[in-house]
Amino acid sequence: MRTFVFFSLIFATGQAVALEDETIRNILNELNTLKTIVAEQQSKIQLLEKKLESVSEQNRKTEFNFNTDPEVLREKMNPSQTKVPETFKKTNAVSNTHFGGRRNARLLSSSPSTQNVGFTASRQDGSTVHENGIIVFETTITNAGSAYNPTTGIFQAPVSGLYVFFYDIECSKTNGNTYVELVRDGARTGVQAYCHGLGDVDNSATLGVLYLGAGDTVWLRLYDVDNRTFGGKTLFSGFLL
Repeated sequence: MRTFVFFSLIFATGQAVALEDETIRNILNELNTLKTIVAEQQSKIQLLEKKLESVSEQNRKTEFNFNTDPEVLREKMNPSQTKVPETFKKTNAVSNTHFGGRRNARLLSSSPSTQNVGFTASRQDGSTVHENGIIVFETTITNAGSAYNPTTGIFQAPVSGLYVFFYDIECSKTNGNTYVELVRDGARTGVQAYCHGLGDVDNSATLGVLYLGAGDTVWLRLYDVDNRTFGGKTLFSGFLL
């Protein structure tokens, strides 16, 4: 009986030791597995740290370049993006030269400040003027812009604008009542001068300001009377204001 108990104890002890050894091996295996996992995690962490350091370094360089030399950013852009502004500049320059030049030419051709338009002409011809006839001032003293025609006695506005007209008529001794009016495109303007001879020479002058469109015509005519002659001091002037 004692022998049986003794062997039973020895067997139980052996089983306990074997179980303990198995447990220790399992624990060691788990520790080794954990060490492997930790090593892998450390390797990944190191790799991420390197990537983070590289990104941080690029950010520092980019920030430095941006703060010190903005041209660096443009150089790093897509070449097609950098060429667009330059192409636009060239196109814009050509456009400004072409269209701007045409626009300036039109302005120069119509701007009063860039044109000298003005005339003064006298009448030396002693021929008789009939009712509603154009009084021709055949001798030009000044004719800037050649807008006044000394053959027809008609002024034609080269550009639109305000024009000032002045005329001084000298009536001969035999004229009697004489009316001379300023005409625009054949229509009365209301600008008139009156003189009478009645045995002596008489002078009368007046001035008017008219707005004319380009191509409008102006002249002087004898109004409401017939068969009048004028002396050598009869003048007609006009200019662009």
